[in-house]
Amino acid sequence: MLLGAVDLGSNSFRVEIGRLEGDRIVTQSYWKETVRLAGGFDKNGALTPEIQARALAALSRFNERLADLPAERVRAVATQAMRIATNSAEFLPKAEAALGYPIDILSGHEEARLVFKGCAQTLPPSSKRRLVVDIGGASTEVIIGTGLDAQRYESFRIGCVNTSIRFFEDGRITPKALERAITACSAELEESITAFGKGNYDEAFGSAGTFGAVSDIVRALGWGEGEVTPEHLERLRKMLLDAKDIKNINFLGLKEDRREVIAGGLAVLSAVYRVLGVESMRPASGALRVGLLYDLLGRVSNRDTRDVTIDSVMEATRLDREQAGRVAKLTEKIYAAVNPDAVAEDPEKLKYLGWAALVHEAGMAISSSRYHRHGQYILMNADMPGFSRREQDTMAALVLSQRGTLKKMEPYLGTLVSPEAVLSIRLAVIFAHARHDIAFPVMDVQRIPGGIRIRIEEGWLAKHPLTAYLLREETDLWSKIGKTVLIEKF
Repeated sequence: MLLGAVDLGSNSFRVEIGRLEGDRIVTQSYWKETVRLAGGFDKNGALTPEIQARALAALSRFNERLADLPAERVRAVATQAMRIATNSAEFLPKAEAALGYPIDILSGHEEARLVFKGCAQTLPPSSKRRLVVDIGGASTEVIIGTGLDAQRYESFRIGCVNTSIRFFEDGRITPKALERAITACSAELEESITAFGKGNYDEAFGSAGTFGAVSDIVRALGWGEGEVTPEHLERLRKMLLDAKDIKNINFLGLKEDRREVIAGGLAVLSAVYRVLGVESMRPASGALRVGLLYDLLGRVSNRDTRDVTIDSVMEATRLDREQAGRVAKLTEKIYAAVNPDAVAEDPEKLKYLGWAALVHEAGMAISSSRYHRHGQYILMNADMPGFSRREQDTMAALVLSQRGTLKKMEPYLGTLVSPEAVLSIRLAVIFAHARHDIAFPVMDVQRIPGGIRIRIEEGWLAKHPLTAYLLREETDLWSKIGKTVLIEKF
């Protein structure tokens, strides 16, 4: 089986295809293009037409590399540059069309978790506490974990591209500019000392990007076998100052595409060593794309990280698990009836709906009043390993939709969630309102012009008068937003 991972980084775009051999994923092909997305913002924080064109051209070539792999075996993600671009919502559909696959914009925490997962898969097994640092184009991820699991992780808005632009935009490298860059990056990292500083880890590793470039220079110059120490960073600092200008940089072992951003990258790396007390760091080859591949393997082999996360949310919010399971089962049953084609064409949609139903009462942990809005807030803002930002927003919208008027759902209907999904979770909550198992009624669902007609056996409705009343109200609520949902008896 082949799996594909696409990483739309803030500096470079990468695509890797891995082949499953037992429990291991072996690289079959890998391709990288330097796009510098983080260097293509206009004064309003939007990606410029020029950088968009460069990115779309690269993604079109990636589409050919992926060679028509099934959508469920490819995961494409974007990182910090897309997180902060003011026009990311406008650019994302164009990027997905060029690539031919959906693209998730990762949160900083989810990016960090996947980085550690990728590195851990390629490092020798160990019970030691490992610090992993990944310096990208516009963000730096810092993670501590053991084995294959990240335990603490954070993302900071400093990277090799944005730091280079901020402090070395004219190309000149002066002692003052370099020290200012290191100091500014140190200030950004200062809050991480308690969680990630010396004493919190046993060994340190650098992942790809800037650290890989520095490690290559150390090896090429004969200073070591790739391990990087503070002394190596000091030597490189002097070499940069001797060069005086980016165009004069010609270090042995440094790839051409890294020359323009090595000064900013070295400033970030120096700050990491300074703030976290790093005495030695070794390279780890895994990085984000390998983490994506193994996470994807879990999804296609029923070891989905997202199932574990949903269970953790249920535990943390002390949900009534019987009621959660009851509503989830009803939601999925109703959705299959009102939208059978969607279930067959895109089973992932049914997963999100089921997960949302399982945690629909998460907001009860805050208050029983307006708990649907509290639940929306929790799902939008919680760290949820395995889920992208859009996936969390989708589930949050479904949780919000479960009760009350539908006017609040107009910004989401047809874009983030479908009317059929919203109707399904709302009806499930109505049918399960008594919080005990019921004999589900015989239902006949029909598509009618502009809406849906649901016919329910008259005898069942007569035995459940409160449910019948709530169903009549539901019809009125949909009509108030111009949607036709007819619930009738037969």
